[in-house]
Amino acid sequence: MSANTFAAPPKSKLTLYLVVYNLLSFVWWLRVFVGVVLYMVHGSAARSMVYDSVREFVHKYTPEAIASPSLSFAQHHPYVAVFLQRMTEVHDYIGPLVVLVQSLAVLEVVHSAFGWVKANPLVTAVQVASRLILVWGVSEQYRSAATSPYYAVMVFAWSLSEVARYPFYVNQLLGSPSYMALWARYSFFIVLYPMGVLGEMQLIWASLPHHLAWPWVDATGWSVRDLVFLALLPVYIPGLFYLYTRLLASRRKVLGSDFVGSKGKAAVKQHRDEYLARFRKLQDKNVAAAEEKEINASWK
Repeated sequence: MSANTFAAPPKSKLTLYLVVYNLLSFVWWLRVFVGVVLYMVHGSAARSMVYDSVREFVHKYTPEAIASPSLSFAQHHPYVAVFLQRMTEVHDYIGPLVVLVQSLAVLEVVHSAFGWVKANPLVTAVQVASRLILVWGVSEQYRSAATSPYYAVMVFAWSLSEVARYPFYVNQLLGSPSYMALWARYSFFIVLYPMGVLGEMQLIWASLPHHLAWPWVDATGWSVRDLVFLALLPVYIPGLFYLYTRLLASRRKVLGSDFVGSKGKAAVKQHRDEYLARFRKLQDKNVAAAEEKEINASWK
């Protein structure tokens, strides 16, 4: 990766809009991430991270979820039972904010469709749509998914990955790369991507009618939606492998093959050195012009 990768973009209203959008998205996802952590640490004593107006707005447009039996963790060690119980309550605590923030991500499809960002519109649409399906079609439709401990796993992975992603985009837009943002963007996925996929698969599984016989034995009671989601589960594994290997290849291209990302770090340093060299050259030029002006004034 050369320093030219970080070429400063032209100043425009579009750049300003994208910077504001990415900063707001960062703040909202950071609030989701902090909310998950706070609830896992403090439980019901955690301060509310969702405004009442947001909760009411989301509940107005989300359907009544299909009920399911409550989960019991009495067989586990008390500390483990408390931890798992809090995981089942994360949706009720932070769910409305997740719905709102994730739904606003449809703007990213618009950005890519109009060519405002360097992203494949189809890939962006698939990524956003898959998350919207998980939010609107699974966790908000089925209490068995909303109260699954894996909801907390999924949202933790989503939010932390977005907290790493949006600052990187802001730096790119401003032509001011940060090594930490670059490293986080191309490193956090190593753990968070499989974690998020695991959470998504478990939520889909939790929403299926387990009490019925398999559909190839007796399809009675299995809706078209259930059959489609059941068919989607096996697709996750090859999809995970394909995308994960591509992300690893991108990491090697940008950061290098070592853990610290020496290649990316060197590229950021080169960019900053070139920027400082241009700044000093411009400063020296201004100083020379000022001195010449003073000399000419003294001869008058």
